[in-house]
Amino acid sequence: MKRAEGVLEFTDRLQVAAAPAAPVERELHLLIFALGLEQYAVPIAMVREVVRVAPIPRVPDAPLHIRGVMNLRGRVLPVVELRTRLGLEAAALTPASRVVVAEVRGRIVGYLVDRVVQITRLGEGSVLAAPEEFRTGSADAITGVARRGDQLLRLLELERVLAAGD
Repeated sequence: MKRAEGVLEFTDRLQVAAAPAAPVERELHLLIFALGLEQYAVPIAMVREVVRVAPIPRVPDAPLHIRGVMNLRGRVLPVVELRTRLGLEAAALTPASRVVVAEVRGRIVGYLVDRVVQITRLGEGSVLAAPEEFRTGSADAITGVARRGDQLLRLLELERVLAAGD
């Protein structure tokens, strides 16, 4: 009996001596890309792949902000002109230009970006709600902002990018 009490007392002392566990902050896994000098991010879980820009023929009477379509391994992929959707000038294609292929609402869509910066993790607590001027007009797809070094990172919700004009 005395031996059992010793074990229980020992475990009680260990629990008291142990530092309380700090709450674990959730991390966001993001793909960061640039449009001009500004950086944007989307959840990596939505991204299927990033591809080099192939020819993007325009489509007559295509919806606003559709740059055109491209052939992705036999699949016709609509390509959204992300710059114009966010109120910027249309992109001039460069060797760094990429198409971010993502699945949104069960649809596979390409988003034309100036360049992909990196894939990173960001603590959820470091993301602030987008300022009011970011949530109006053509920038309503920006849902949050975060500091990353000396850059202001704008978080995009791809579903809102597609819903423009709906």
